[in-house]
This record gives sequence, C-alpha cells and structure tokens, in this order.
Amino acid sequence: MRIVPLEIGRLSSSDALVGGDGSGSAALPIPSWLIEHPDGLLLFDTGLHVELQHSTDRLGRSAATFDPDFPAGEELSARLAQHGVRPSDITHMIFSHLHFDHCGGTAEIPDARIVVQQSEWESGHIPKLIEYSVYNPDDFDLGHDRQLIDGEHDVFADGLVRCLPTPGHTKGHQSLMVELASGPVILTGDCIYTEPMLDNMAVPSFGYDTELQKDSMRALASMRDDGCRLLFGHDEHQFRALPAGGLM
Repeated sequence: MRIVPLEIGRLSSSDALVGGDGSGSAALPIPSWLIEHPDGLLLFDTGLHVELQHSTDRLGRSAATFDPDFPAGEELSARLAQHGVRPSDITHMIFSHLHFDHCGGTAEIPDARIVVQQSEWESGHIPKLIEYSVYNPDDFDLGHDRQLIDGEHDVFADGLVRCLPTPGHTKGHQSLMVELASGPVILTGDCIYTEPMLDNMAVPSFGYDTELQKDSMRALASMRDDGCRLLFGHDEHQFRALPAGGLM
C-alpha cells in the first residue's frame, strides 16, 4: 500500500478560505492522491480541468474567487506518467466531493469507476447550484461507471481503503482512510483545508452547513488523537513536506 501526492496546479484566493481574516491571499495546492492497492490503483480526487491552463471560462462565477496557476505538464495524466502510470491503469476514482478543483481531471481517466456519496451526486445536479457555479456536471458526469454509496464504504472489502462521510463543506462530502504499513492515514479533502483551520476551528461561511462541518472536523481530530495521520485538503506547508515517492 502506498499513497502518492500529485499536485494538479494551484489556486490563489483570499486567506479567508483557510481561516484567515480575509486581508491576505492564500496559495492552495490542488492535490490528487494516487493510492496503490494490491487489487487496483485508485485516485482520491482528480484536481483541475486541463482547460484551466489557458482559460477560466469554465469556472463561471467562481472565476472571481479563484486564480489558477496551472502550467502545461501539471495536468493529471502528466503527473501520473511521471510515476509510470497510464490513465487506463486507474480502476477507481473516489471523490471527496464534486467541486471543480476536486473532479476536474475526470475526463483524463476514461475507464475507472467513480465512487461518490449519493447525496453528493444528487447535489451536483441541482440546477440552482449549477447556475451559481457551485457544481459543473461537465467536470464529472461523463458516462463513467459509477457507484453511489450512502455512508461508510469499504472499497475492496478488506479494510484497507474506506470512505468516511464528513459532511458540512458539502452535503455529501467524504474523506478517505487508507491503512498503510506505517499506520492509518486519512485524506480529509475539504472537510479540513489546513492544520491551522483545524486548530482554530475556523470554517469558511460559504459551505453547505458550517456546524455540521465542525462536527466532522471534530470527528477527524478525535481519530488523529487515536493515532491516525491527517493529510489536509489544501495545506501548502504539509503538502510540500510530503515525500515525492509517497507514504507507505
């Protein structure tokens, strides 16, 4: 078992997104996580859409909030190639949620099964949320085989890769627990952007349910206290310190 961090560009935005006071800016790494399991290769999130390397048109209203830094060669398929992985090698794409920076690379992975919470899939098709650029089905609803789950889910029925519901940022947000030889790791997704966000319980006001998100954050903090390592959704300091070859 291995977790390999892949950086699929970066976004700049207000530091209010990561618990700041809104007076500064934050550089957010956009991760996709490659997970090597004996029965298949998985991705947890797929990062940015390759079109954002030259245009922000597909962001709609979100273009006013986010400034991509996404040069050619950092798209998902290129990052996988750096590790000797072809897009067709990926068997599963597990989504924390369906915002543009977490599922934008889906079109580059043609043969994998999508695993997502049913409530998140349904949210991603609500017309008003699409109108306001919260979701864009063109990022994720591309005809892939998909498995809509409800609650905790053991991907390979062996306890090694488990989806954990962590709602609040979105209605159907989930995190992912991976059992490595070095110990359990939880990929938090946007339940927790950064470690300071968790330390200060500083939740941005724009999510689906901020109190529910705080409950999910507390649950993950409790699991950290019990020995799980948390890898946060957009923590630049933590992400830069991870070994390029991954965690085992």
